[in-house]
Amino acid sequence: MKAIRIHEKGAIDNIQTEDIPKPNINPNQVLVKVKACGINPVDWKSTIYGYFQMPYTLGTDISGVIEAVGSEVTEYKVGDQVIGSLEWATQGAFAEYVATEPKYLAPKPKNLNFEEAAAVPLVSLTAWQGVFDKLNLQKGQKILVQAAAGGVGLFAIQFAKWKGAEVIGIASQKNESFLKSFGVDGIIDYKTTDFSKISPDFDAVFDSMASSELTIPLLKKGGSYVSITAKPSEELTAKHHVTASNFLFHSNNKQLKTIVDLIEQDQIKVFLDKQFALTEAKAALKYQHEGHSKGKNVLVV
Repeated sequence: MKAIRIHEKGAIDNIQTEDIPKPNINPNQVLVKVKACGINPVDWKSTIYGYFQMPYTLGTDISGVIEAVGSEVTEYKVGDQVIGSLEWATQGAFAEYVATEPKYLAPKPKNLNFEEAAAVPLVSLTAWQGVFDKLNLQKGQKILVQAAAGGVGLFAIQFAKWKGAEVIGIASQKNESFLKSFGVDGIIDYKTTDFSKISPDFDAVFDSMASSELTIPLLKKGGSYVSITAKPSEELTAKHHVTASNFLFHSNNKQLKTIVDLIEQDQIKVFLDKQFALTEAKAALKYQHEGHSKGKNVLVV
């Protein structure tokens, strides 16, 4: 089978399309024929900085069809359509087949095609865990979402609106109408706004851009800040009397199934920016690296 692999960190150009054996499954695993793979920033960052043990097959997010089921597996059967975010330490999504445990999977949303479905797992779980597990956002609160037009940002906006919060997004002015179609109540244009002149009236900040120096001062006293990159300094949080944390998402099929239910109820929308063939992974990661896409990009297998 074809797989997108890397043997040495340092550059996106180091990735290769290789033919490797189709994986065998253990009794507690299923074999998934991959239809599409979601692309996330970690995919290009890991090629440069070497986050994972090499060599390895890139990628975390999949959608596909179960082709074989281990003897101990009861949750799924051959032919089931699934999505999932694979085991973080091993990655392995950018391939024609993957072997994985059911705990990393959830049923594919029935109202999405495979390409759209592959765009869901990691970013939606990151947004869910940030908005609810970390910020504990409540109805009636006001949240600021950094990088609102990105993959995580679009889910964070929608989850916050579903909860009944007021949502302001940080984005370029050109994305205002696009973001309003996802429910945002207003935007702050990062290109033209003087952040020092904004009143500190937010209950929560969801930051995916390490912009704590700009965004923490916008919180009310007692407000909450969460980052999916670096944690801000204790001096900054103490100065503004707020709480702050950072985190890395974890694969959680119960949360993912809840998200799938919301998608099937048309409570949550998915936006695809661009699709690439599996063998175009190098170009896809370079496109992702540019950092100006809206929503998600995927590889089609």
